[in-house]
Amino acid sequence: MEAKKVLVKQGDVAVLSCPFCRKIKKISVAQYKGTGKRELRIKCSCEKKFCLCLEYRRHPRKRVRLLGKNINMSKQEGQQIIIENISMGGIGFTIFNKHRTQTDDQVEVSFELDDSNNTPINSGATVRSLSKDHVGCEFNATHNFKASLGFYLLN
Repeated sequence: MEAKKVLVKQGDVAVLSCPFCRKIKKISVAQYKGTGKRELRIKCSCEKKFCLCLEYRRHPRKRVRLLGKNINMSKQEGQQIIIENISMGGIGFTIFNKHRTQTDDQVEVSFELDDSNNTPINSGATVRSLSKDHVGCEFNATHNFKASLGFYLLN
């Protein structure tokens, strides 16, 4: 059975929904924080069992596949990128070519959402994580495109 992602809210509370009976319940997941345990097996009051995966992100991510451009302001180099996921707080992307990107580098990212308006997104961001050619960035500010991005993430 595939584990359903559940967002952990402030106060280490997760809201669960049984996929069988649709009963909703809030539970504390404080005992799992910091242990590395993210997947839980739950037994509902309807006696059915299901799996869930605890998601500790501040903002849920949406998987996408968008072409964009990245300019590393710290290294003065630009690259074509593919944005793989996006949230209100940041993006994850893959760089096509060899790069010298490091954690805490300042970058400028630009791309268009695949919505009906092809909404342009241009933002400064800070590199927070690196894994081979995958780069995770946190937006420095979202005030210019917050409404458009919020609507996009809901669909």
